[in-house]
Amino acid sequence: MKTFSCRCKEKQILFFESNFCVSCARDVGLDDEFDTVEPYDLDEESGEYFKSADPSIRYQKCANNENYKVCNGMVNLSTFGPVADNEEALCFACRFNETIPDLSIVEHIPLWNKMEIAKRRALYTLKALSLPLANIAQNPEGGLSFDFTTDRDVNDNFVSQLTGQDAVFTGHDCGHITINLAEADDVARSKTKQAMGEHYRTLLGHFRHELGHYYFDVLIAGSPKKHALCKKYFGDDELDYQEALKKHYKNGAPENWRDNFISEYATMHPYEDWAETWAHYMHIMDTLETAKNFSITGSITGNTQAMEEVGELNLPQDGHFFSAQTSIDSILDTWMDFAVILNSLNRSMGMNDAYPFVLTQPVRTKLSFIHHAIHDRLNRLPELLVETKAVKPDTP
Repeated sequence: MKTFSCRCKEKQILFFESNFCVSCARDVGLDDEFDTVEPYDLDEESGEYFKSADPSIRYQKCANNENYKVCNGMVNLSTFGPVADNEEALCFACRFNETIPDLSIVEHIPLWNKMEIAKRRALYTLKALSLPLANIAQNPEGGLSFDFTTDRDVNDNFVSQLTGQDAVFTGHDCGHITINLAEADDVARSKTKQAMGEHYRTLLGHFRHELGHYYFDVLIAGSPKKHALCKKYFGDDELDYQEALKKHYKNGAPENWRDNFISEYATMHPYEDWAETWAHYMHIMDTLETAKNFSITGSITGNTQAMEEVGELNLPQDGHFFSAQTSIDSILDTWMDFAVILNSLNRSMGMNDAYPFVLTQPVRTKLSFIHHAIHDRLNRLPELLVETKAVKPDTP
């Protein structure tokens, strides 16, 4: 994730989530193009906002920004069109929402804010990678939408079941992603993490995992050739999903799961292996972009293996042409080098490792497949990788 800067004399740094400049106190927002956080001036007569570089283009704060402070989106009125009295002007990210939490329960609002922060960060990386990204209004047949709701009581950290409320399961169904609001509650999520014996569980991780399922449908499932190739990497996804789910929760992951999978949950079914690997690819690219933005080196003193420093990487977000990008192998080498530093910094603060995972060669191979699939360059996969067989998830 990149940072931005205000146009005030201090050139104050602005973050992706910033709502105002801490130096000049000007309103700050995320442009409707969803690529720049910058300051806006208010025309008090009209109540509309504008950028000093072009005052003729007018903006309005996203309704969720204006009313609930759960986003920092700005709406370009010239492209959005006139806003009717009974219509809400929603920014790029909020237009993906189909269901938001019950706002009559005020405790839901700060949790919704966390949901929106994670969602916007996930969407930003997708857009930076030039992946197809349309809401259901733009593409009723294949667009993306989100439900944020819950079946439990926020007042006891989502322990008690709400009367008359159907169960809410985080998941993906034909472009429609549901995230249980409980995942935004630190206590509830921590309890679930412990109960599941997980090493890592974050709200952003949920978004990226479920988006992985969506992009499997978008990038792979519609092409018999790509789908057949994908099975060589991740296994036969025609295996009965419900049966695999039952087996996983009854028996757990095989003892040697780390040899071939990024996580224990990835062993459950090829669909989950794809989604988990997809999420990690997004984590890696976003974090490396952040490190590069702050000119953080990825070198480890005494490491004899030749590694490319973070600042020298031409990441997929930066390279308009596939051939101009740093190879995925070099990116992953640099990531593992940098992850050691990242984990060491966390330990210095008394925190758990930020990235408690090891990228074995089979996992790197799957990450390479994801990388090439995103760029529609599966025909350029190295021959050795094409011949690599995925390990079946039920292998003991």
